[in-house]
Amino acid sequence: MDRHKIIKIMIIIIFVILFSRSAYLQLLKGDYYYELSEGNRISVRPINAPRGKIYDKRGEIIVSSKLSYNLYLMQNEIPSTGSAEQIVNQLSSISSLAESRLLQNYNNSEVNTAVEPILLARHLSKEDMVIIAENRDILPGLLVKESSMRDYIYPNKMVHTTGYIGEINENELISFNKKGYNYRGGDFVGKSGLEKEYEFYLNGKRGAEQIEVNSRGQKIKTIGIKNPEAGSDLILNINFKLQSAVEKLLERNYNELRDLAAENENRSTPTGITALVMDIDTGGILSAVSLPDYNLNLFAKGISNSDYQELINDPLRPMINRNTMTAVPPGSIFKLVTGTAAMEELGVRANTSFYDSNGTFYIPNWSRPFRNWNPVGEGKLDFVKAIARSNNIVFYELGYELYKEFNGDKLSEYARKYGLGTKTGVDLPSEKSGLVPDDRWKRKNLNQGWYPGDSVNLSIGQGSLLTTPFQIASLISTVAAEGVSYKPQLVKIIRGADGEIVKKFEPQIVIDLREEIDNEVFAALKKGMHDVVNKSYGTASRHFRDFPLNAAGKTGTAQTGGANHAWFGGFAPYEDPQITVVVFIENGGSSAYSVPIAREIMEYYFGFKNYQNSRDKIYYYSRGNEN
Repeated sequence: MDRHKIIKIMIIIIFVILFSRSAYLQLLKGDYYYELSEGNRISVRPINAPRGKIYDKRGEIIVSSKLSYNLYLMQNEIPSTGSAEQIVNQLSSISSLAESRLLQNYNNSEVNTAVEPILLARHLSKEDMVIIAENRDILPGLLVKESSMRDYIYPNKMVHTTGYIGEINENELISFNKKGYNYRGGDFVGKSGLEKEYEFYLNGKRGAEQIEVNSRGQKIKTIGIKNPEAGSDLILNINFKLQSAVEKLLERNYNELRDLAAENENRSTPTGITALVMDIDTGGILSAVSLPDYNLNLFAKGISNSDYQELINDPLRPMINRNTMTAVPPGSIFKLVTGTAAMEELGVRANTSFYDSNGTFYIPNWSRPFRNWNPVGEGKLDFVKAIARSNNIVFYELGYELYKEFNGDKLSEYARKYGLGTKTGVDLPSEKSGLVPDDRWKRKNLNQGWYPGDSVNLSIGQGSLLTTPFQIASLISTVAAEGVSYKPQLVKIIRGADGEIVKKFEPQIVIDLREEIDNEVFAALKKGMHDVVNKSYGTASRHFRDFPLNAAGKTGTAQTGGANHAWFGGFAPYEDPQITVVVFIENGGSSAYSVPIAREIMEYYFGFKNYQNSRDKIYYYSRGNEN
């Protein structure tokens, strides 16, 4: 076969192949490629959903959202003669928007199709919105859409409780979407507090408008709309008027104590202060304060790196919620646990007599003395008075007897019965569980056995024991209610945007010792706490003198090797316990500084003291008269 014939055959084969391919594309795949070409003329424009609001128990709005505008890039609305990079460059040259940030958002977008919007910038200024509107002819493909920005109406109140929002990170994006939620890069999500704890309720579901555009990216018509769904609202147990009064009180005392310490080098300088008010009958948190704090509106638009670094590098750690994220020894408040174990296991009774001869206690065959806070011997005192006086010698003796009888495990066992060493379950993220040390823990972590001195130290709330203010609130509530304590709960109701109840949190008993611990035990503990406040020899009586109703409480000064922590946990009224109040001053020096704060909180709650005006009373002394 000559060369010409071979060439002719090859040409024929090529034409057959081209014809076959053309027929395949037009006849068999024509509809498919027609749909693709039509798809290039479709844009999906976002409709943002507002985040749910946060209300106090009386219906006052604490956190809301306000109108804002976001900037998007619609890739398939960019003319073929242009590019995204060119548009971004042009925009940055005539506006305040930085090109580097716009390109970063563009390049980091997880958008997979040309019809989906790419978020370039949030919360546009009015000036930039005007510039974009006036230059639409040279900025094709840019879309300004209504959005919402978090509005912390009281940006310096309830800071650690409400928490803040921030841009979603990669780990959150992966985790949330694995759970079945539809998040995208650039979304804002809860980062702390209730904003984080209830993210999947507060976050709404975005909508979309599907439109048809021409070759120049101009809208021709709307094809369909998917309406957004607003996030659900949170209704709290917190009474905002009480909360505001407590915050004002704590801030004043915190600043005064720091000022006094600055003037006297022998005084401790507090580094933080907290207060909790809890409803004993339900576990509802009526007020929760932790200072120092910060301004929530720093986070509303997205905090700058310099502002964030300043916060996290502040030595006073304002980002820390000390009610849940700080665990320290409770000091003498733990004597309620020691007393419970002693009455249940050693046969101690309310009138059991003890004798403190010289303010020191020696473990047999040990040379090191354990000392009372009062260096002078207090003589004869019964068990109830030992609580009122917070006499260390009596509780050293009880701790040592428990060690001899049970090899050191009983105190830890009773501490766990009261919920210490485990999270309370309060509806806030990052709660610490604290620590109840025992022989097993010590061998594992310190490679040492449990000695008599460990039980003696533990008996007065020292050593490796660590507790949070929420755990102490649960302990006090359990004693006040004679064996029952409810889960601490901030949110009472989750309500949908349509007004329907999504979820209601009923009181949940988490500690129930009524079958394990005799009523006589709680009666003795409560009587001791009553005398702490009301008897002339009680460690808190000086600050509760002339108090209008019977209250009860327990002081605690926890040694740390440096400055002491100051505690007070109490309840009122004594005859019919309704609220628990816990005050904690980090590095506060002495419980003498926490007690008067607790008194003022009780005075305000029951309407005996007024920080604003007579209409702001929180609770008139009769059940059910809440405003």
